[in-house]
Amino acid sequence: MKKYGLILIAGICLAVLVFGHLHWKNISQIAGIEAREAATKAKEKETAERDALIRSLKPENNKQQPLIDYLHYKSLTQDKVIVSLVGSNGTSGTSANNASKSWAGLLEKSLRADRDDMETLRFINHGHEGYSTEDLLKGRKIEAVIQDDPDLIIFENSLINNHYQSLSLEKTEKNLVSIMTKLQKELPNTKVLIISPNPVANSKTENSLGLNYLDYIQASEQVIKNNKWTYMNSKEEIEKKLKKKNMRLADILTNDNIHPNDQGHYIWFEVLQEYFKLKK
Repeated sequence: MKKYGLILIAGICLAVLVFGHLHWKNISQIAGIEAREAATKAKEKETAERDALIRSLKPENNKQQPLIDYLHYKSLTQDKVIVSLVGSNGTSGTSANNASKSWAGLLEKSLRADRDDMETLRFINHGHEGYSTEDLLKGRKIEAVIQDDPDLIIFENSLINNHYQSLSLEKTEKNLVSIMTKLQKELPNTKVLIISPNPVANSKTENSLGLNYLDYIQASEQVIKNNKWTYMNSKEEIEKKLKKKNMRLADILTNDNIHPNDQGHYIWFEVLQEYFKLKK
């Protein structure tokens, strides 16, 4: 009788184990299916949100789109985003302690940090110390920019050196038109932002042609306005910042009274950072 009882108990235990194993297996399978379904839904939600973001940033739907949104759109729709810089000392960061302290280095870092999807953003710097607009053309530096196939070009109009080299206003205006014609012809889908150089001390000092730095800025601005090119007057915007911060121009220039020091580059960066977030 005991023997049969033990067999019965053993049978019951075995049945419980088998049933428990099958039940646990069924629960695990259901959990696995639910996890996969949850992951699929999360992925679909993420894709839908990304698609909606891309639609909202599409340049065709945003005629006054800030430059940072334009670059964000590019970063979401292509493998890499290139910003090419071309100009003279201000662009090359001549008097900054290192590239990371120049306005270009600061702006690149800031743009990457401002959006989660901007890891592929890359700045290529074609700033050349001492170059005038004539030097940029003769040195084929504009062709180098075109080779980058950039999404955005920041062109620092090299007027400090034009003034220093006593290029005529007529030549300065002609060079500006030549540079922009080359860029627009070869890169019709690329945005171009023209910026003036930084403010300098003694901006009314005349060169051998009897022209001062302000004459070059004013002449260039007239050409830019006539052609409806995108433009930011760095000189004026930096001067506004200085007034707001109660600082002197001498505080942000090196001993030559021309080139911006680290503080000058930082203020120039602040001006550009704000501009990149403005609707145009």
